[in-house]
Amino acid sequence: MKTTRTLLAAVLLGSIVLPASAQDQITLDFYHTQLDFLPAIVQKFNETHPNIQINDLAPAESYLPGDQNVIRGLMTGTAPDIYLPSYASIATLVGLFQERGQEVPLTSFLEAEGADWVSTNYADAILDLAQVDDVQYAMPFNASLPVMYVNQELIEQVGGSVDDFPTTWDGVTELATKISALGDQYEGISFSVGGFASDWLWQMMVLSTGASMLNDEMTGIGYDNEQGLEALRVTQDFAVKSGMSVYASATPSTQQFYAGTVGIIVGSSASTVSHSQAVGDRFTMRTVRFPLIDAENGSLPAGGNALMILTQDEAKQAAAWEFVKYMTSPEVQAEVAKLSGYMPTNQQSAEVLAGFYAENPNFQTVFNSMDAAGKWFAYPNNTAPDLLKELSPILDGLQRGNVTPEDALVQIRDSHAAILANQ
Repeated sequence: MKTTRTLLAAVLLGSIVLPASAQDQITLDFYHTQLDFLPAIVQKFNETHPNIQINDLAPAESYLPGDQNVIRGLMTGTAPDIYLPSYASIATLVGLFQERGQEVPLTSFLEAEGADWVSTNYADAILDLAQVDDVQYAMPFNASLPVMYVNQELIEQVGGSVDDFPTTWDGVTELATKISALGDQYEGISFSVGGFASDWLWQMMVLSTGASMLNDEMTGIGYDNEQGLEALRVTQDFAVKSGMSVYASATPSTQQFYAGTVGIIVGSSASTVSHSQAVGDRFTMRTVRFPLIDAENGSLPAGGNALMILTQDEAKQAAAWEFVKYMTSPEVQAEVAKLSGYMPTNQQSAEVLAGFYAENPNFQTVFNSMDAAGKWFAYPNNTAPDLLKELSPILDGLQRGNVTPEDALVQIRDSHAAILANQ
């Protein structure tokens, strides 16, 4: 595979920007989580836009620490000019900025570009991912859905088929159990639902039943019902029946998958490139759809992030919008898709990527899953960290078989209600 720098060398060469004097140059601080492909993109922007320079700040380890740093910066006047939060963080950040009268809606920028330009580049469903109360506060940059990464040889060794992969969790559990039976060194599936830096994995399970994460009043869980029990049953079932090891992070299972000893792991489609590179020629890695618990009514939380303008300076806002347009352009979005596995957020990228997807079927799975795409639920008033702190050990105990789905539901219901009551 070509290097990131080589892949991005031809991006936006048709955009000619006249040189600007040093005093006309605007510098913008850009903050984001660790994404290996971003520095090269930022560098190319700086090279082609001498009047706007992006200062690429040291990245955050993950979304939640990044959000906390931005919130602290908001309080101290040191927030970055542009931030790349997850979709789940946008509503919380917008709420905080609204309280201070510092929100920066993108409505005027979009209107200036014109309705035809907007509709040509961005589908309504994509724009909706970064809206709050139908107002565009950020522009989607990356979009992904959960997929299953599988070891084709292990699947076939137990009589399964990647091309005819199970579409139900019962089928996945049966297949995983057979792989685990191959020997002590093998695990059929490794999917520790509580072992993630957010509750995205748990949202996959709940939303795939058709339930909601919280009730309409935002005072308690929205799955205190048979749907919630089914999500918990499935979450425990595949772990206990297959003899799965439960971890507090995704690292152990990922490393074991790379080594060829795990048949199935779950993750973002954005990991397609990194997983493929790490696996190398040890085995044939394939991607398959993440099964919905309720195939008719279920959905999956769209992962990814969006570009949010935070600066209050009008000149910097105009410069930031040029950066946002560049980052969400067809050419840049196509290169990001090749480098990561994220789905392009600019619909014109499809034509650019037609040949690439034909040659790389692992990247097509996310597109085949888009009919199930839904919003990554955003918790109110920055309660996500506290909710996750209580949720993770409950899911850990559930998957270890130490607590029943019924008891787990009560524990989650009570802990969430207590935290939400004090928001």
